[in-house]
Amino acid sequence: MKSIESLLENKEKILCVLPLYEKDLGNVTQIITANGGEVLLPQSIESVLKSICSYYSLHLRLIRKKQQQLLNCRYYTPLPLSSSLLLFPIKTRTPKIKNDSSIGYINYFALKKMDYPQAALHLENNRIVYSLNNGDTLKKRYNQAVICSKLYKETHGGEEYLQEEKTPYFYPVTQRDIEPILRELAAIRGILTGILSSL
Repeated sequence: MKSIESLLENKEKILCVLPLYEKDLGNVTQIITANGGEVLLPQSIESVLKSICSYYSLHLRLIRKKQQQLLNCRYYTPLPLSSSLLLFPIKTRTPKIKNDSSIGYINYFALKKMDYPQAALHLENNRIVYSLNNGDTLKKRYNQAVICSKLYKETHGGEEYLQEEKTPYFYPVTQRDIEPILRELAAIRGILTGILSSL
């Protein structure tokens, strides 16, 4: 069985990293490569991500923290790992056991087409990955990956630089984005009601 390190050392392009339930193995991670290969690793997807980061001398937690600050997004941030590997998260399964991940990662640089109505991501080598996310959430995740790619190229000496007019900042709002705003508005309403009732 190949290790993630051997895949990376052989310069095999990763298309996606997916959590999977496999008979007789349980919770495993599937890596699909551009040459048509599929590798099953008997590790959680989080462990595999840490191994990939370690190969590039990066720390997963610090990458996530930096992306949270850059994108002003607390959860589900893209992971820029190299000039050919930028993983962005999508929901690909419903966990059967507590603490199992529902999130898989797609290599932005291997993406050929996004089919939002079908929640389908078309990758190189005619691979298609289906997501459990709705179209708006997929669009948001994809646009975050676009921004992340531009920032990565800018900070790592790429020829393409971030262009404000082309950057899709205005992606659709999800329920998770709205909830804190509604809580804040409810708190303000409570304060104003209290002030008015005391007059």
